[in-house]
Amino acid sequence: MRGALEDADRAAVLGGALALLAPSVLTSFPWRVLEALAIGVPIIAADSATHREVVWDGGVLASVGEDGADGAFADALAGLLGSTAAVERQAVLAADRGRAFSWLGSAERVWQLHADL
Repeated sequence: MRGALEDADRAAVLGGALALLAPSVLTSFPWRVLEALAIGVPIIAADSATHREVVWDGGVLASVGEDGADGAFADALAGLLGSTAAVERQAVLAADRGRAFSWLGSAERVWQLHADL
């Protein structure tokens, strides 16, 4: 998916996706990855500190070389799409990880922090 989309259009695209590829190793927060996790889209992301923290066990981390052309993404995608069971399993893992990120959960943790002080 490239370019800016309205929220409803982005949700429709992600909802119909078999997987989301996140090849960037930049340290900016991966909002699209989080959106995909929230609706249970399997994730294949570049192995980076940011993706390790956000994706964790909800997707596949692919090590990429400096030029990004070592085939890690192709191998990870082939492994994912190799069977319906693999896609379904990764979708469940993604949705489970996506539930870790919510405004309610964040508010409860902030409230608990203040209560503990």
